[in-house]
Amino acid sequence: MNITTTQDSFTEITAYTEKIRQDMHASGSALLIMKDNRIVHESYAGAHHFQEGAKSINAASQFNVYSVRVTYIGLAAAIAVHNGDLNLDDKISFYLDDLDDEVLGESTLRHLLTRCTGLKIKNNAAKRLFEAGTNIEGKQPDIVARIIHKVTGRTVHGILTESVFKPLNMTQTEWVTDSKRNLVCDIHSPESFPSLRLGSNEGDERNLYVSARELACWGNLHLHKGFIEGKQILPREVFDLAVKVQSPDTMPDHLPKHGFFWWVKHDEVSYEFDELGSNLPEGSYQILGASGCSCTVIPDLNVVAVRMYNSLYTDELEKFDYIRDIRTFGDLVVSGIKNETTQV
Repeated sequence: MNITTTQDSFTEITAYTEKIRQDMHASGSALLIMKDNRIVHESYAGAHHFQEGAKSINAASQFNVYSVRVTYIGLAAAIAVHNGDLNLDDKISFYLDDLDDEVLGESTLRHLLTRCTGLKIKNNAAKRLFEAGTNIEGKQPDIVARIIHKVTGRTVHGILTESVFKPLNMTQTEWVTDSKRNLVCDIHSPESFPSLRLGSNEGDERNLYVSARELACWGNLHLHKGFIEGKQILPREVFDLAVKVQSPDTMPDHLPKHGFFWWVKHDEVSYEFDELGSNLPEGSYQILGASGCSCTVIPDLNVVAVRMYNSLYTDELEKFDYIRDIRTFGDLVVSGIKNETTQV
């Protein structure tokens, strides 16, 4: 990976990243910014946990990215759609025949991938909360993974290993089943014992651990629509599905718009609902996880920005304005890039 750093340009965002690490009570953090396929800034701070003897955060440290993982499931879905295994406008009742058809109603795979089915599906039961395509709901990536497996016979992990991880030699991206030294622990509070979230390696659980560099590569893969190091590893159309607005036309203009789980910058969205900073150009897209990890892609600037934290300190974070935080982060990325461009 090519690295060209201009540290002075990113002093403000580095200081901000450290401030938020302390505000969130995270033990460690990472910050990495890519432009034009090069790392122009990266920094690491803290340790894998607060206990004595904890390993310092470095480029090999793998953080649990939590909801960032949904974009991996989204890309597997985009591959399946492109291959003809899935149809975006099929009703999800076609794929979930063990649930009540009447409750599932008109909700489609498009609704599911853009977070507006109007359903809450849990423990093999579905409950309707609002009409499909009229509001935003929580992410349901496990249902998407279940559908992908049903129609392709393959897991999300299997699809992405063949299509992305092996071609790009990504060895620090994995749904972790066993503990190892490079894994950064979750911090539930400064006093609690650190933990790791382990699970299956099928790709449907919240146990995806990624290094900052490989999360940046993930964003860069989407930015360049599969064309990496002189090779088109997946068709461009797969990424158009994943990162362009796919929300149905019925979605009210003031609400966020999504690709396949990615939040996409759309100027008609009301500020109160927008997780992307005001300085980010329209068409930028982003994903944010519960631990503070995020990946921001800015096509107009040819930039990918990644940050990593490991805090799940929910009691204290009820007072933490995560929307204001992630907006500020995005705006600081833009100002840092403009400073770096001016200096070059």
